[in-house]
Amino acid sequence: MGKRRVLVVTDSTADIPPELRERHGIRMVPLNVHFGDEVFKDQVTIQPDEFFDKLKGTDILPRTSQPSPADFAEVYRQGLEEAEEIVSVHISAKLSGTLQSAELGRKMVDEARIRIVDSHVVSMVLGLAVLEAARAAEKGASAEEVLSVVDDCLARTEVYFVVDTLEYLEKNGRIGRAQAFLGSLLNVKPVLSLGDGLVVPYERIRGRRRVIPRLVEIAKERIGDRGPINMAILHGAYPEGAAQLEAAMRNEFDVRETHLGSVGPVVGCHTGPGVLALAFSRLKGE
Repeated sequence: MGKRRVLVVTDSTADIPPELRERHGIRMVPLNVHFGDEVFKDQVTIQPDEFFDKLKGTDILPRTSQPSPADFAEVYRQGLEEAEEIVSVHISAKLSGTLQSAELGRKMVDEARIRIVDSHVVSMVLGLAVLEAARAAEKGASAEEVLSVVDDCLARTEVYFVVDTLEYLEKNGRIGRAQAFLGSLLNVKPVLSLGDGLVVPYERIRGRRRVIPRLVEIAKERIGDRGPINMAILHGAYPEGAAQLEAAMRNEFDVRETHLGSVGPVVGCHTGPGVLALAFSRLKGE
């Protein structure tokens, strides 16, 4: 059997569950999570449940670091043994140095056969685009066609998320324009989104009980009646909230595909526990 045309590579901040990565032949390069002197590979040597348990039980603020260029080079070398070309799609360059490591790793291997994409997003917004890209690659799409699928999916996908506290985003320097929400009143929950590669403020919600109804309302405002959607709902040690949000969304929308799970350790370092995120992608041609 000959080589496949395109292999899709991403990083661990896409928060794609391992069974989905395996099913669709997606290669993942993990970022690093640091608890003091301890270093873990995101979703390889530390899993979400273990991470949030550790986070809640320590005063140490974990930090994150990008993979090395050599980490990427190793995955790229292996990938080019299986495929003619690689499309490598990654976390926003404004949120992480991961893309820079990928570019350096590409130079160590074969620049002509590896395409690198700055998604300008993170977590399952990135994950939804990577999954669509991998499915196109499975059907034999060319690298150019896979790149087009990525761009198209990102253009149709939005994310809104609510954090229990802005403390983690602030201390890790990832707060972007959401800085304006700091110092807000007690029990006011910030709704955040992603824009121009950064975390941006959307609005404030008073009280946690309003979070799920308001996220559904925002989706209705943004989607209207424009056909079916795929969605991803992620949480940080808050599975009951994720399940309630999924049920509420299914009650309002024609949902074709749902990904329900935890944010990964690297993303969790910045959101903290209690985060609830809704990403949705309008489907075309229906």
